[in-house]
Amino acid sequence: MATALSTEAKLAQLQQEFDSFKAMVHSTFGVVNSTFGDLDKRQRSGFRDLDIGWVVLCGAIVFFMQAGFSMLEAGCVGKKNVINILFKNIMDGSIAAVFFWLIGYGLAFGDTAGGFIGTTNFGLSQIYNGAAEPWARAEGGMIDKEGGAIESDGWESFFFQWAFAGTAATIVSGSVAERTRFEAYLVFSALCTVIIYPVGIHWVWGSGWLSAWGANPDDLGNARPILKGNSESNGFLDFAGSGCVHMVGGCSGLMGAILVGPRLGRFNIDGKPQNMPAHNTTLMSLGAMILWFGWYGF
Repeated sequence: MATALSTEAKLAQLQQEFDSFKAMVHSTFGVVNSTFGDLDKRQRSGFRDLDIGWVVLCGAIVFFMQAGFSMLEAGCVGKKNVINILFKNIMDGSIAAVFFWLIGYGLAFGDTAGGFIGTTNFGLSQIYNGAAEPWARAEGGMIDKEGGAIESDGWESFFFQWAFAGTAATIVSGSVAERTRFEAYLVFSALCTVIIYPVGIHWVWGSGWLSAWGANPDDLGNARPILKGNSESNGFLDFAGSGCVHMVGGCSGLMGAILVGPRLGRFNIDGKPQNMPAHNTTLMSLGAMILWFGWYGF
């Protein structure tokens, strides 16, 4: 009897020690899993920060192209028109900042109306892109319901697109240089950043009818872009802005040049072109190099 009781006691002790060991192992692995989970969150947050930093850097480079346009155009025009052309380039960025924030960004990237134009997010009223829910705000950044990092508030996207909007408008300033009233040009600059440019990029970069990722969704919400409206279409891909920015600005500049006509003195009475040399080739060269550098931001 005593032997049996001793054996049961030993078995109970062994069971107790085993349970303690099992609890220790679970606790250790719990700490390890928690540590790796924290590292994963930090890694995802780091990737997010790198993405945001890259977009902001590219946006700053694109905005620097305003200086390139200013130098190039200031070198091309006559000396008496230098101040006028420089002021126009400065005002392009300023006007774009106000009007693209107030209206243009919403028309470009808001919820689409028939694939033609955006209808929401005016004045950046929805800049948080759904991340403003109470569970999505966390100390030091944004988290999702599972505790992982998610996208930013969206300010970097506006900054990047604002730089493009200002660039598209500035292209026109050179096309109509020395023959457009300052006030009239400001009106065009506002119209370009409010309606002309936003509609074009909504079609391609937003969720418009040409977009590769937003047009003609099927029942599951998958994009079926461009005319066919099925999976065989890839949509219009324009990641470098050759169509969205340069074509819009170039066509607008062409229309402006046709409307205002040539500069006074460009042709003689017989219709023959007269030489009108640039007043500063150094500024022209500097502007061209700045624009070359700025294209890497695209």
